[in-house]
Amino acid sequence: MTLTELADFVTTKLSDTDDDSVTVCKSFINRRYQMIWDTGLWTESMGVATQAVAAGDTSISLSDAPSITFYQSSSTPTTKVDFPVALKFTETGKDDGLNMLNDSWMTFFQIDPNAWEDVTSRRANPTNFINLPKDSSGNCRLKPVPVPKTAGNVFVLGKLNWVALGDDDTPALNGVDNALLAFAEGDMLERARQYSKAQIKYQEAASQVRIMKDLENGQRQSISRIIPYTYDDYNFHGTVSDFGPKA
Repeated sequence: MTLTELADFVTTKLSDTDDDSVTVCKSFINRRYQMIWDTGLWTESMGVATQAVAAGDTSISLSDAPSITFYQSSSTPTTKVDFPVALKFTETGKDDGLNMLNDSWMTFFQIDPNAWEDVTSRRANPTNFINLPKDSSGNCRLKPVPVPKTAGNVFVLGKLNWVALGDDDTPALNGVDNALLAFAEGDMLERARQYSKAQIKYQEAASQVRIMKDLENGQRQSISRIIPYTYDDYNFHGTVSDFGPKA
């Protein structure tokens, strides 16, 4: 459903279809969409960005838009990485790279204070990184540890910035429509000072978010395994094909 269709559904259900109410309802839907977007690493909220790194760089700014996004919607707005989740550094001219693990600056300082020094003798392929404050343009920044000795590229799997829905845009998150409808109806009821009814819709919306998480973790991202039956003792009384309990 598009933003307009979501708002029309809610306002029609509440018999509150004047232009001001529709506009307010759209703002509620966008606010709730941002809230749900921020609650987890949804598949559709992730992307991969590539950034060139020069030898001796002590700070890497992720200024490029992701080259890979996992949107399942027809709406694919241009966005940037909000924060890195996993990184890999690859030297120029090579295919394989090194995984870069995230950690706090305090950990590195306690282990080796000299890791902060940018001297040629201490440079190597970075294997760790620290998230730094964003720059003035809102780009993510990170500090590679140690400082890279050669030029290369950083491949970043990151959470993408949320982008507000336009009237004809559809939400990217799988299964989010029902949660947005329930949240928006609750917000509209609260706007009308019907607080007890609003609380019921908020409970319904929370249940819909749990269903979204089940779709994400329990169905789409699950790994199926066959676990054979294990006997309680060391005496095997069955055949090779016997995976059931002993008689």
